[in-house]
Amino acid sequence: MARHKLANVGAVPAAQVATQPQPIAVAVGQLGQGGTERQLYMFLSYCDRTLWAPVVYVSGGLSGPLGFWEPAIRGLGVAVVPLRGSQLAKMWQLRSACISQRARCFFSWSSYTNAFAMALTGLDVHCIGSFRAEIFADLPIRRRQLWAWMSLAGISTAVCNSRETQTQLASRSGSRVKAFFVPNTAESFSPAQVRACRECWRARLNLSDATVLVLGAGGLNVHKRFDRFLDVIATLPRELPVQAVIAGADRGLLADLEAQMQCLGLENRVRFIGMVPDARELMCAADIFLLSSDREGMPNVVLEAMAAGVPCITTRVNGIGDLVRDGATGFVVGRDINDLAKHVTRLATDADLRRIMGARARAIIEREFQPERVIPQLWALCERPNALRQTDIASG
Repeated sequence: MARHKLANVGAVPAAQVATQPQPIAVAVGQLGQGGTERQLYMFLSYCDRTLWAPVVYVSGGLSGPLGFWEPAIRGLGVAVVPLRGSQLAKMWQLRSACISQRARCFFSWSSYTNAFAMALTGLDVHCIGSFRAEIFADLPIRRRQLWAWMSLAGISTAVCNSRETQTQLASRSGSRVKAFFVPNTAESFSPAQVRACRECWRARLNLSDATVLVLGAGGLNVHKRFDRFLDVIATLPRELPVQAVIAGADRGLLADLEAQMQCLGLENRVRFIGMVPDARELMCAADIFLLSSDREGMPNVVLEAMAAGVPCITTRVNGIGDLVRDGATGFVVGRDINDLAKHVTRLATDADLRRIMGARARAIIEREFQPERVIPQLWALCERPNALRQTDIASG
């Protein structure tokens, strides 16, 4: 697969040599235990603090803790500031903070918070937006056209974590917003860590060495389509030594999914285990990862499964073509239950194929998606060159 990267990543502009770190305001909707927030944490972890002084502004700020990732981000020495009140009040708070901070750059971490760039109109601030799903798909349904316009109105640069979204955005915004493809990233465990996590989790799940674990992970919401996951497991031959586990926080669908599980007679074959502290460790216990979603951006769970050496079977969703090589590191299938089940059966009955595909998948993550390779591309976008163009993206 051809990779794209920003030219001259990591080069330090002469104007920044021997100067103070530049303030940068980073906006995010929440700091819950999600893949988007993990990507934010890694972005901040790889910040060169001699160049940048980041502050994170959380637009969904309520009283009390701001979410799972708040302590970890504060542990990096990065301030986390909640924005309170109405949307206009939050925008005013952000504008005032950026003036006080003398922020040089604003980086919105989601399409929802892209609208906050409008509050910085008239200030000398370089505004970057993000689209981490199909374009506009994660914006509020009510008044979505207005939200879509607002998500583009204040930014001049946008980060897309799939090529499909980059193409959609380029056709929507024309040349006014420069859209760049920068993939998500995943840290790989060492082989010893993978083995240790596998042994630990399989013991917790009471799985024998002969059992083939099919794993699904993600919030239990509509677009993840865990109902399809259950239908696939129900279609597998009963003699297969398969157990399935679904890990993720309930988003209001658990009761319906449990009822479906019982209706399909899967009580002894499928378990819902809720949210786990670190899904990457659970991935190591899996033999097959099954993604059954209708839509995604670049799914972090697939990155994490591949990093653990687990072959993936996925629906053909946005961003998956940049990850899974169909037939080599896993299988990219349509939404048909029988087709998905056929590929699960194939992998479940062929341990050698699982091992070969998993090893190839892990090698791709180690070669192309490690943080030290990917994240400098994001920090390079925070610079303010006079002519940051699409031609600055080169094949490599």
